[in-house]
Amino acid sequence: MIETKNLSKSFKDIKAVRDVSFRIPTNSITTIAGADGSGKSTIFKMLMGLIKKDAGSIYLKNEDIGSDFNQITRLTGYMPERFSLYPDLRVEENLNFYADIHQVPRSRREKLKQRLLETTGMIQFKNRRARALSGGMKQKLALSSILLSAPELVLLDEPTTGVDPLSRIEFSNIIKDLKQEGKTIFISTPYLDEAENSDHIIFLKEGKIIKKGPMKTIRKQFPARIFSVLPRGNIYEIMDQMHRHPDLKNSIYIRGKFIKYIQVSSKNHLDLLPAISVKEESPKLEDIFLYYERQSTINPEGLHASTD
Repeated sequence: MIETKNLSKSFKDIKAVRDVSFRIPTNSITTIAGADGSGKSTIFKMLMGLIKKDAGSIYLKNEDIGSDFNQITRLTGYMPERFSLYPDLRVEENLNFYADIHQVPRSRREKLKQRLLETTGMIQFKNRRARALSGGMKQKLALSSILLSAPELVLLDEPTTGVDPLSRIEFSNIIKDLKQEGKTIFISTPYLDEAENSDHIIFLKEGKIIKKGPMKTIRKQFPARIFSVLPRGNIYEIMDQMHRHPDLKNSIYIRGKFIKYIQVSSKNHLDLLPAISVKEESPKLEDIFLYYERQSTINPEGLHASTD
C-alpha cells in the first residue's frame, strides 16, 4: 500500500532518518521496532506530511505522491505518540467531537460509535470524563477516535508506551481484529514482544534499517543459536568478566536471572561460562533484534537489510 525509497531527514547535525526504504503491504500488520530516538516517530511524521523530508520518495499504491500528502491523509487514521483528548469531555463526547472533525454522517455515527465502544471494551465508560480514564483506556479511546473515519490505513506511533501490561495485551488483540476487518496497520514500538504477531518487521537503529522482511522469513533465516544460561555465582560479576573476553563480549546479555548467549559461529563458547544449567531456546524477536543490532555495530558496512 505504502512504500518509501531512500527516505532521509536531518535536524541540524542529527541524522534522524538515513536512507530508509521499506514497503507496507495491504491488509497486514507491519511493525517498525527500535529504541527511543531511533527515528520511528520522524518516519511517521514524514509519511503524514507533518515534517518535510530531506530526500527520498513516498509511494501510495505504486504512485509517487510527490508533495500531495492529501492522498495519504484522506485514507489514513493516524494516532501520534501523544494523541490529544479533551480531558473535560466524556468518552462519548470526545467521540462525537472527532466524528464531527472526520465528517462522519450522523446516519451511521451512532452505530459506528457503539461498535467501537464494544470492540474496545469502553462501553461501560462512555459517560466517564477522559481525564478520569487510565492510560490504557485513554489509548483505546484515542484509537476509537481515529477509527471513526473508517480508514483503510491505520498508523499507530508507539500506542502502548506507558500503558499497563493487561491493556497492552488488549490493545494487541484489537489490532489483530482490525487486520481481520481488512485494515492495513503500520505500528511503531520499542517493545519487541508486541511485534511478535506482526506479518512484517522493520528493525531500526539510529535512523537506519538494520533488518527487515516478512516475520516468517526473518525467523526461518535467523543464522544464530540462542542459549539460556543459569550462572553459578554473581551474575553481574560473571558478566563483567565475560565482557573482557573477545569471544563472548558481543554475544551475551542478561535477562532476569539468566545470561542469554548468542552463538554466532560454528564454535560454541559455553564452556567459558560458569553454569548451573544451560538450555537452548527458540529465538524470540528480542533475541533476533539484538543479534542484528550487535552485528551492525561490529560490522556496519557488511550487514545489509533484507528486501521485502
